Amino acid sequence: MNLRSQRRAARPLIRAFASGSFALLATGACLATLPAAPAHAADLKAQAAPTADTAPAGYEIDSENIFGFTEGSDTNDRGEQEVTITGTGRFKRATGDDDDRSSHYSAWEAEAEYEYGVTRNLTLGVSASFAHHDISNIEDMDDVNGGGFNGLGASLKYRFLSWEHDPVGLAISVEPEWSRYGDDDGERVDGFSLPIKVMLDKELVSETLFGALNLAYEPEWAGSEKESSLEASAALSWQVTNGIFIGGEARYLAGFNGAALDDFEGGAFYLGPSFYAQLSKAAHIKVAYSYQVAGSSPESEGNLDLVNHERQQLLLQFGVEF
Repeated sequence: MNLRSQRRAARPLIRAFASGSFALLATGACLATLPAAPAHAADLKAQAAPTADTAPAGYEIDSENIFGFTEGSDTNDRGEQEVTITGTGRFKRATGDDDDRSSHYSAWEAEAEYEYGVTRNLTLGVSASFAHHDISNIEDMDDVNGGGFNGLGASLKYRFLSWEHDPVGLAISVEPEWSRYGDDDGERVDGFSLPIKVMLDKELVSETLFGALNLAYEPEWAGSEKESSLEASAALSWQVTNGIFIGGEARYLAGFNGAALDDFEGGAFYLGPSFYAQLSKAAHIKVAYSYQVAGSSPESEGNLDLVNHERQQLLLQFGVEF
């Protein structure tokens, strides 16, 4: 398919992405105008809102991790330190041309990150990651089974508005990363990426229901290749009992050739649940799952993009503050 045909095929999905992004931003604007809704009925408050008697000593809601793949705007308090271990798994891609062999695709990344609160609104962090790919008979990829130390990263997150004191919470993060393996194909290649993310969140029902929107742009340079991606997500998280949140989120991921979103490669729309538990004042766990329900690309057939994006994604996280 020539470039003109590719761009013509991508136009409907790009228009859908633009519409979806506008809808997300419009939703955020609406959220900003709404006050947090109190629980008016005494029985509702008793059932839905956690009480001080059952809360762990010193427990405070931190919106940063209570969603799923979507991130809240909260930052560490001044002098607060945190260590998190996050595992991300991606599964199932389009089958290759060899019909005599079964196909398999799984890609795992484990990241250990240390964060420090410089001020109440500024958090800095450093990280190291490990990757493993198991790829067999997948379209446009060589068979791979292996991995190892993947690279190093840094992070800077600044909060402009707090959801506790302002109409909404607002933060921006920048996370430069150096990697040793390709994210998709697992090939050994040095790469550099510069993810930039905007995070918006709000307390919708006092101490009970929270909402968040994310918009992220990530240019990447690997060898002689330049790529970029966009991600937009919206999430809700409900505190069903003290320190336990369940929720759901919608995500749209789009990939492009070129570092400046030059040529559309494919996009995918994901839906999935999330779970968060505050184990103690200092420790938490989080689980999130996303399933591709729609997608398109110039190279894909049907209503999914399994050439550029996985069918399933899984996130596991454990964190400790001190």
